[in-house]
Amino acid sequence: MSPENEMFAAVTELAPSLVRLVPLGGLGRIGMNCLAIEQADGIVVVDCGIGFSDDNLGIDVLHPDFSWLVERAERVRGVFLTHGHEDHVGALPYLLDELDVPVWGPAHALAVARRRLLEHDFAPEDLDLRVAELGRSHAVGSFQIEPVRVTHSVVEASALRIVTAGGTLLHTGDFNLDPDPPDGEPTDERRLASIGDDGVALMLSDSTNSDIPERFGSERAVGETVEALAASAPGAVVIAMFASNIQRLITFGALARRLGRKMLVLGRSLESQVQIATELRHLRWPSDLLLDAERAKSYPRDRLMVLAGGTQAEPNSALRRLSLGVHPAFALERGDTVILSSRAIPGNERAVVEMQDDLLRHGVALKNRITDPGVHTSGHASQFEQMRMLELVRPRCFLPVHGTLGHLMRHARLAEEFGIASVKVVEDGVPVLCDGDSLATEARVQQGRIAVALGGEHLSEATLKERAELARAGVVVLALTLDRGGRSVAPPCVLARGVPSLTTAALRTLEREAARALDVFREGRGLTLDEFVRRAVRRKVEEISGTRTLVEVLASELD
Repeated sequence: MSPENEMFAAVTELAPSLVRLVPLGGLGRIGMNCLAIEQADGIVVVDCGIGFSDDNLGIDVLHPDFSWLVERAERVRGVFLTHGHEDHVGALPYLLDELDVPVWGPAHALAVARRRLLEHDFAPEDLDLRVAELGRSHAVGSFQIEPVRVTHSVVEASALRIVTAGGTLLHTGDFNLDPDPPDGEPTDERRLASIGDDGVALMLSDSTNSDIPERFGSERAVGETVEALAASAPGAVVIAMFASNIQRLITFGALARRLGRKMLVLGRSLESQVQIATELRHLRWPSDLLLDAERAKSYPRDRLMVLAGGTQAEPNSALRRLSLGVHPAFALERGDTVILSSRAIPGNERAVVEMQDDLLRHGVALKNRITDPGVHTSGHASQFEQMRMLELVRPRCFLPVHGTLGHLMRHARLAEEFGIASVKVVEDGVPVLCDGDSLATEARVQQGRIAVALGGEHLSEATLKERAELARAGVVVLALTLDRGGRSVAPPCVLARGVPSLTTAALRTLEREAARALDVFREGRGLTLDEFVRRAVRRKVEEISGTRTLVEVLASELD
């Protein structure tokens, strides 16, 4: 054990000068960001986001395992949000089901959170949502937290200056250093430098783009590229975008007005974000800019701009339904232009390519990052911007957050090159202790991803395993009708789903195998009748199809 770890090895209760950071999500994978910060007299949670599954097991969202927080419920003083993206606010309904605590954050983030909480049947009068003002220190228990404006693809993003017993922490949140964002709110580098002058014990910094030397383009440049493409489009223009990119909504609204086009917004998340941004006056679209679906159907196509969500080819999303020709509000035609002002999130590439092929089958002109690189830029800092943040804040210790393990390690190397002596790379569930001058790790705590089904129910690991097995091998269901003595009183019946090679003749073979097993069963080898027959049928299924399929037995006993 290193001397650094020996200093903290026996720590169970926190000394007054120590701070413990417990990442519950967002370190080691993209999304589901959630960090607990603990000192001797309390805990504050920074962000509480969801993640999305990359399989097809009926999972709607993933949220962090909150067991560590729930076990310490009486010590949790509140939640502080950095901004309003779903991977930072979307899991609040699941946490607040367990904890009754206030939530601080920018007005936009709280508006998104409120909508999610109401969708989960929280009563409006039970919500304790507190707007965190820039330049003001907010007391969350014994923590003092000041939001500092940073630029991101969403409006009102903030870094957090957190005064703790172990010194001042600076959590960058998601950020970039675009000097002229469409919302007119660039990163407050002057305040960050001032915080650095006062001394920062630990900086936690967004690592999402640590593999990119320099971020390509800016939001203004994206607007210029998209405008040039739209200006020459002979038919309708469909722009696909991430729903929460308010910066781009500001840009595209102004673009539509300059080009003399009316707008149609498709997608529930996109419509929700437009409504929230309008209520907060970030969007100041004139009342006649938007069309409803009925008016859009009869409007001249060469004067129409459609904004659509669903850039990741999510089933039932607006863009996916447009690509399949099944959207009830709008249909693509030859001569239209579709602009993907987005990127494929890692893991979604195959589905996005398939969707693009379906779009091309409509005879549209398809523009994306390959054909026209300027149609999208990331909202996250590149290496150049990450280094600039280090130069502004000049922390004594550094912990990279928000990214895969590779992202975290690359960001850590950047901090080491900058000359920071105490740098740690950890994944979710590994606590980090800070004494103001150095970092050390503790044993892993309970942490994981909790799957929520499309219907809202939590899915256990056993259920997910069963679903995966069903998807991989299919299922055979065997129905037996027995008397009280366990003798068959009707021929066995077999039903199969998702199993190759099981023709009608093969199913009859399985039924005969089940009948044979019933005849020879003698309560041998410690097996029940159901298990004896199930194993016999499974062996026959494997012999016929070559797969180890799930076999379920339904036995009914007659009086």
